[in-house]
Amino acid sequence: MNQNRQTQSLLPKFRFSSLVTWLLCLLAAFCLWLYVMAVESPEYKQTFHVTVELTGREELQQKRLAVYSGGGSVVDVTVMGRRSVVSRLKDEDIVATADLSGITEAGRQPCSIVVDALENCKISSVSPDYLSVYVDESVTVYMDLTEQRENTSLPEGCFVGPLLMSADKIAVTGPRSYVNSVKAVCVRLDMSGVQKTTVMTENVLLLNSRGDEIDKPYLECEPSYVSVTVPILKSVETEVPVNFRWGFLNGENASVSVEPATVTATGDPDVIDRGGLVEPIVIDERTEVIDLAVEKTAALKAPEGVTLSAAQASVSVALDPDLKTRRITVSGYNIQDTGGRDDVHYDWDKDPVSVIFLGPEDILSKLTPEDVSLVLDMSPYNSSNIGSTSQVRAEVRVDSPYRNDVLPLGYYDITVTFTEE
Repeated sequence: MNQNRQTQSLLPKFRFSSLVTWLLCLLAAFCLWLYVMAVESPEYKQTFHVTVELTGREELQQKRLAVYSGGGSVVDVTVMGRRSVVSRLKDEDIVATADLSGITEAGRQPCSIVVDALENCKISSVSPDYLSVYVDESVTVYMDLTEQRENTSLPEGCFVGPLLMSADKIAVTGPRSYVNSVKAVCVRLDMSGVQKTTVMTENVLLLNSRGDEIDKPYLECEPSYVSVTVPILKSVETEVPVNFRWGFLNGENASVSVEPATVTATGDPDVIDRGGLVEPIVIDERTEVIDLAVEKTAALKAPEGVTLSAAQASVSVALDPDLKTRRITVSGYNIQDTGGRDDVHYDWDKDPVSVIFLGPEDILSKLTPEDVSLVLDMSPYNSSNIGSTSQVRAEVRVDSPYRNDVLPLGYYDITVTFTEE
């Protein structure tokens, strides 16, 4: 009797425990179902906004056609698959293209949009599924490159010289209607802070008839950027100097006139400020005094990077009327040598030499042939000259108190024959 009572008291407890277990299992199954439906269900969908890429442009260009609409178009692409896969996708992961290669004529043309397949997903829909593009004839025109300067502020006396660009013509390619709207191509140069010659690399800009920049993705220019050398220059007026090689003529016994007397020197400001912009014209009194005057035209030379307004100058030198010339015959016995080597043997022409002197008339009259000698410097010659004949330039020497008051005109070469001992 007691045993039956114990069994009856345990039965409700057993039934309650089984019910709790059953409810927990049911709850777990429901959670598992929710997880599968929410995360692992292959029916999860998500819509992405994808920019359409236009392909087949090269094939279109081969037909002398170009597209100028449809670029940057966005379509809605719905992707279906597991949430864990689809939710990790981004707009950039999906590739949508519209192929232009099949277009054969100008006008508005429809192009189907194709979306590349995705791994573990499928494309549910694409909206819209086609793209309307407008196609026109492709043309190329060549235009002169111009420049525009902004914020120009240069040091005093400086200016911008002629620009040197890596290209002077630009090829503009694109649909005819767009190309026709391009009225100029230019580079804009920001001169802020430019104090010396500068090299800039700038993009080529396309301008319309109002001078506004044209920003159209269907126009191309070649080259698209250029290197521009902006020279900062300075100009000054400077005299054309004249020097006398031997210093015999000077401002006291000769008057010099130069045409042009001054020139404009242009170059880098640092070089200009250093001076010495024109190399002196040198007058060789010994060879260039003819009939007691000098008439000479000489090329003008400047330091590297400096240009002159004239390429040459004419020089006229008028000698003082007191200056005259006199011819003195030097005896062969007054032709001497110096510096000869012991192992070199030679002999020279001993014929008299007529030497012309320039100087004041009263001093020239006091010179005698015995005051004048010719000296041959033989130090440069050695045994390799044996058996040959050379013209050796002689130095004219004046052994007189008036040696510094006269100048021999011309140069005198003596024939020297080298012999064996």
